[in-house]
Amino acid sequence: MRSKWGQNFLVSEGVSRQIVEALGPAPRVVEIGPGKGALTEHLLPRTTDLTVVELDERLAQTLKARWGYHPHFRVVNRDFLEWEFPPAGDPLRFIGNLPYSAAAAIVQKVLAGDGWDRAVFMVQKEVAERMTAQPGGKDWGLLALSVQSRARARKLFHVQPGAFRPAPRVVSTVIELVRAVPPSVGRIEPFFRVAHAAFGQRRKNLLNSLSHGLGVEKGVIGAALAAVGIAPTRRPETVDLEGFKRLTDVLFPGDVHAEDVVIVPGVSKNTGQGDAEVPRGQ
Repeated sequence: MRSKWGQNFLVSEGVSRQIVEALGPAPRVVEIGPGKGALTEHLLPRTTDLTVVELDERLAQTLKARWGYHPHFRVVNRDFLEWEFPPAGDPLRFIGNLPYSAAAAIVQKVLAGDGWDRAVFMVQKEVAERMTAQPGGKDWGLLALSVQSRARARKLFHVQPGAFRPAPRVVSTVIELVRAVPPSVGRIEPFFRVAHAAFGQRRKNLLNSLSHGLGVEKGVIGAALAAVGIAPTRRPETVDLEGFKRLTDVLFPGDVHAEDVVIVPGVSKNTGQGDAEVPRGQ
């Protein structure tokens, strides 16, 4: 185990091959956290351009010594979260046995990037469940919205602790992400402002959590919820991605920035009072 970074090394030849086969042949591949090269060995014959990004200097040097003679193989010794994606060209594909502690952040960076089409990652089973969750369950939340707003996500197979050295205490899951073009959510900033507010007080209903999280009067929130047909007593984990999109469009119309004031046209708690609104800048 790489104690400094908290990684468990994949040692199962069969699992390594299965993960690489799930990615499929690709012209350009980036492997994140290759460690000792369990996946790298199977990737090299299947791509014409392989970059591995390894944080540990000792391991990076070992990878260079082992496969550095390949003309299409590059080792980048740095934190993937600080690494800039390569220039535009053939679509990138990402793969990696991601460190548990950094998996969510790494996936977020990939999702936010351009020029990629597929990714296959091994993550902790609990994280995979949250990424692929559906509305109505305890796992539906910000991570699921973040992933599914920009990609199609599915679980491929589970990997037992015995496939690693040292063996972790949890089961891992291999997931596939296919980039959505265009993304399911076009206006990410206001969408996630609403989502963060909704899930910021998960045990409260939407009326209370949105009012508190957005700093907006309950009358305005109630009017917005009514406009999109969502009951104010519902909890955020029952609202699907499309529901959050509709709510965002009402709370923050396309010509209004996320930091501006909420206006709900034509719907008011007090009938006959006109639009429900909060003055801008207050």
